Amino acid sequence: MARPTDIPFTPELHLRLLLSIDRGHNVQRAVRSAVRPGDRVLDAGTGSGLLAMVAADCGAAEVVAVDRHHVGMAERIAEHNGFAGRIAFVESDLIDLDPDDLGGRFDVLIAMIHTNNPLIDEDRSRLVVDLRRRLGTADCQVVPGEVRYLATGCERLDWDLPTESTDLAQSVETLRGAYGWDFQPLTDAVGDGIAMRAARPAKATAAAWRSPTRSGALRFPRSDVRLLTATDEWTTLDYQVPTFAGLPDQVRLTTTTAGRLTGVIWTQQLRYAGAPLWTSESYSPLASPELVTAGQELTLVTGARWRATNILGRQPT
Repeated sequence: MARPTDIPFTPELHLRLLLSIDRGHNVQRAVRSAVRPGDRVLDAGTGSGLLAMVAADCGAAEVVAVDRHHVGMAERIAEHNGFAGRIAFVESDLIDLDPDDLGGRFDVLIAMIHTNNPLIDEDRSRLVVDLRRRLGTADCQVVPGEVRYLATGCERLDWDLPTESTDLAQSVETLRGAYGWDFQPLTDAVGDGIAMRAARPAKATAAAWRSPTRSGALRFPRSDVRLLTATDEWTTLDYQVPTFAGLPDQVRLTTTTAGRLTGVIWTQQLRYAGAPLWTSESYSPLASPELVTAGQELTLVTGARWRATNILGRQPT
């Protein structure tokens, strides 16, 4: 089965994030709250360099900004804004960082490296906890301080896994008729990624650099979904803990209205000091949609298959 692929943080995506104005303001406020004059600050995954500049502007004694891509672009932005020599830019993968190479440990870790998808961000959250343990001081502050996930069962109206799977299966016969050969391995490979590609609310036709929202949230249009369950907390990942436990292997839902349950909307909240910095939604379909009535208790499996394909299974009763 295909594994979820990471998201390349291109210049277009960095511009898209900056144009999410409320998100940018919320994160700036969090950094200004976390950084004290004289602090050493590590901006892990600096991107455009915005938060490194904010930390320097707060009076940090030293700011180290690390990214594996586009470091020269971030450095030029800093120079354009009068921060030449005040931020040390390092091109490196975050997993390769060593405190001895960076001049010691850090008082603040800025780790805005999430992709708004729990399937990808589980490993990224594991990395944040590891970075704090290896590179942070005993009381190192992390921005965001925690990631909270909420779960809501729904009927998705704009896309359906069984329908697309059926259309894909029919393409095998179309190709056999056209070319005389069997392309089943190709359609199988495409099928492994169907649910992954349907996880995000952004439309494929949107310009890569243009933000779909100026607010502090990215959600599925409510005209495209019908909510069928209560919204419950699934888990909260605290970045102050010494070890990372990972995401749970199941999610429990309680239906509030009758309908055709097709999947789950995950709400990811990046939080600092109890306040959301950025809220986004992603979607995981059920392997088989299910007719439900109000008051049902459902348990869905978020184990190895979900992690590999984004497809949820039903826990046997």
